[in-house]
Amino acid sequence: MNIYDFDDTIYDGDTCKDIIKYGLKKHPILTTKSLIKASILNKKYKKGLIEFEIVKETMLSFIFKIKNYKEFVNDFVNLHMKNIKSFYKERQSEFDVIVTASYELWINVFAEKIGIKHVIGTKTDDKGHIIGKNCKGEEKINRIKEEFPNIAYMCSYSDSSVDIPILELSNIAFVVEGNNLNPYVKGYKFKNNK
Repeated sequence: MNIYDFDDTIYDGDTCKDIIKYGLKKHPILTTKSLIKASILNKKYKKGLIEFEIVKETMLSFIFKIKNYKEFVNDFVNLHMKNIKSFYKERQSEFDVIVTASYELWINVFAEKIGIKHVIGTKTDDKGHIIGKNCKGEEKINRIKEEFPNIAYMCSYSDSSVDIPILELSNIAFVVEGNNLNPYVKGYKFKNNK
């Protein structure tokens, strides 16, 4: 099995930021209200008063207030398919799994269009509440081992130091910078540490 982060790895950019930009274009009032509420909550999160999941679901809550939000998501994905990196198209195999902090809501749509069968991401209900934890860092490892307990992890790919646990889980690991793949070694100097 090959493990891929999605944002800034397979996808050129950050889908969370891009869907917010798309929301500001298509539904500016709804999106702005969500961002203002999230900004207030972020101060509480930084003080350790609330979990990050509350900030994230508030920031992206505008999506679920759109009457046909699944259509909105599908249009967003269609518009951003051009962001799928060429290196991935060359390496793609049937054994690939995406593991991402982004919402499964839109990553599943990307995956279906690309032809990737397995997605592990941040889960939400149909009102936009996060189910469980944000799928980032160690949570990615927990989710991978939960869904694929007895599988050998051949290759892993990420752009971020946050994914070191995933890179160290596999036999071979690459740090993705643009369309360049650099072999991961302990002590690698990542450009992205978020």
